[in-house]
Amino acid sequence: MNGMTKGTEKDRVLSINDVLAPYKENHGVCDVKLIRNAYDYAASMHSGTKRGSGEAYINHPLRVARMVAAWGFEADVISAALLHDVVEDCEATLDDIGTLFGAGVRRIVDAVTALSDRDFADHTLTKVQRDILSDARLQKRMNGKALYVKIADRLDNLSTLDGVPEAKRIPKAEHTREIIIPMALCRHAYAYAEQLNELCFETEHPQMDRQIRERAKEICEENYACCSRTMDMLTEVFRPFNRPDCKEVVKFWQYMKGMRRENRSRVSIFRQISREADNIKKDWDKLLTKEHIAFYDLTVVVSDRILDENPHPTPIDMFFHCFAGVLAPRGMYLTGCGVTTYAKEVYFILADDMDNLYRVFVRQERDDRRYRHGDTTDDEGRIFPEINEIDPRDTYNEKIRVFRKNGSAMMIDRGATVLDFAFAIHTDLGLHFGYAMIDESKTQLPAYTRLNEGDTITIVADQKVDPSITWFNYVRTKKAIHHLVSYFQGRIPQEG
Repeated sequence: MNGMTKGTEKDRVLSINDVLAPYKENHGVCDVKLIRNAYDYAASMHSGTKRGSGEAYINHPLRVARMVAAWGFEADVISAALLHDVVEDCEATLDDIGTLFGAGVRRIVDAVTALSDRDFADHTLTKVQRDILSDARLQKRMNGKALYVKIADRLDNLSTLDGVPEAKRIPKAEHTREIIIPMALCRHAYAYAEQLNELCFETEHPQMDRQIRERAKEICEENYACCSRTMDMLTEVFRPFNRPDCKEVVKFWQYMKGMRRENRSRVSIFRQISREADNIKKDWDKLLTKEHIAFYDLTVVVSDRILDENPHPTPIDMFFHCFAGVLAPRGMYLTGCGVTTYAKEVYFILADDMDNLYRVFVRQERDDRRYRHGDTTDDEGRIFPEINEIDPRDTYNEKIRVFRKNGSAMMIDRGATVLDFAFAIHTDLGLHFGYAMIDESKTQLPAYTRLNEGDTITIVADQKVDPSITWFNYVRTKKAIHHLVSYFQGRIPQEG
């Protein structure tokens, strides 16, 4: 991955030139002055500060900035990446950032700045309460540009955990899975989400990660000659401007853009084994074999023109023509297909004459760009219109669209009940729920009635009704549970 900090790379001392090089490569017109000024300010703010590993702190924002520069972002995002910790960790203020670097940079830095001790000086809160408030703030202020700074920040944090105490590593990975990765998925940044997942897996399951790493290395080395020959052949077959002998497929090569090959992620291998194992310990050796696991991901990229011109086969049609006309005669065969966990993308499983497996993805150029980088449009709008402030993790739950009795729309978790809906409207409406009516029906529905997409709900309250403990069986959302817990806690006599 461009800009990733792995191996000895994380130990290299960077300079601002390491950030400017990919920036200049990606842009014809460059605002180098803004980036240099941001670096000078960040270096001054972080001067003398070291990370837990002992390295100078400024190396971290330099790596984050280099990542977003390599991803193709403009000077404002790169500058914000350099400055992303100066408000949270130093004496700088957001007003300072706005005055010195402009409203756009300020907005990005604000979105990625977590709440600090200064924000809680006048409040006595538990760590859980502080974390919930901080995550809710992160979601409220997050925008399209800031998200990629946050992704780069977390990629670097998880890649440089050497100086982080053991007790803080697992919570960092857990927070990444529950808050940061769902954010990336909301912008369809599937490749970055998978990189974050890989680092989380490495942190949370180090023994399994090591076993997969060692076994994959052993299998790939044993089959290196055959796999290299196969992938060289596939690269040649899908090379642009190639003219294969098979006349049935030669017409498709005007649309061919090439093939990319990568090692399959260890977390992806682990997910497959977890799905298929009856006993993870007993089935490990049986499943982790070259006949069962594809250790390589191959992506065939097809021109966007393929669907705009006549005749216009789909990329999948083209692949099957190529397989039948070129690959099968060369000893390749199809063993099946699958669907990815997050993008819900179909892939095919190819095998060579030595039974090595390869996952093959077929994408148009625009779909491939989106998969690798997500929605990187120049977007500063908020990503999440509605935040679950009771538990920010539930912000990402699958939602359905329903309507209040006045016709206004709202989103609520799939599986929610009419009692959940009542609490979402107002606490008192939930606490004194009498019955509900849906659409034009006058039927009085009980609290446990499930909602469906498009329902219009009328809640009728009854002040004579108070919650009973059985109401916990009727709710599915954290907000409703929170209000019920608060109600019953208020009715329990306090000791002393």
